[in-house]
Amino acid sequence: MTDHTPPTGFIDLHCHILPGMDDGPEDMDESAEMAALAKDDGISHIFATPHILPGVFENDSRKIMEAWGVFRKSIPNNVSILYGADVRITSDMADRLARNEIPTLNGSPYLLIELPSYAMPLNCGHLIYTLKCRGTIPILTHPERYPYIAGKIAYLRDLRSEGALCQVTAQSITGDFGKDVKKSVLTMIEKGLVDFVATDAHGTHNRPPILSKAFREVIRQFDAGTAKRLFYSNPQEILNSIPL
Repeated sequence: MTDHTPPTGFIDLHCHILPGMDDGPEDMDESAEMAALAKDDGISHIFATPHILPGVFENDSRKIMEAWGVFRKSIPNNVSILYGADVRITSDMADRLARNEIPTLNGSPYLLIELPSYAMPLNCGHLIYTLKCRGTIPILTHPERYPYIAGKIAYLRDLRSEGALCQVTAQSITGDFGKDVKKSVLTMIEKGLVDFVATDAHGTHNRPPILSKAFREVIRQFDAGTAKRLFYSNPQEILNSIPL
């Protein structure tokens, strides 16, 4: 019989778990509940990645790391909390990164990048190429949820050719964002355009920090090797790249 048990030690690269930073949890109690849910689901490492969105969520490295430092001391040590950000792409992103105004994933070369919701930036490929040339590895967050990419997956292939990796959302795979998004994300996985699956959790109910359901669905739709690569092996490579 095929073993569908998730490996121990899921690594969640994208989680809005810090309280009061964006549209995630409002207080420390809910953040702690999210951490407990994640632990129960087999998640051993969580990257706390609040939005950096100019004019909406004015976060930066200093603010995020201060909140991260407080939060990680407030929960049990059985879940490792690391820092990062979900950064909306802007024309000055590379310069802001050079000034240490936006954080990579816990000091690694990897950076989560969020695109606009309804239109591809004209210079997106150039920005990604610039980041890659400066030693940063950009990871596009939830491209399956952008209508302009879901409707033309060649856009995603082009961005990957410029150096971007791709992270999709667990609930896209399980159908919680609708059948069209599920169809899109499964096509992306089938075509080899996905590198990571993360929760993009924002709370304990509507978008909780759960990976195991999507893990089992990827096994059902594809195979165990694909699931372990997207949920475990590839994220482990990011952990391995983090400076001590």
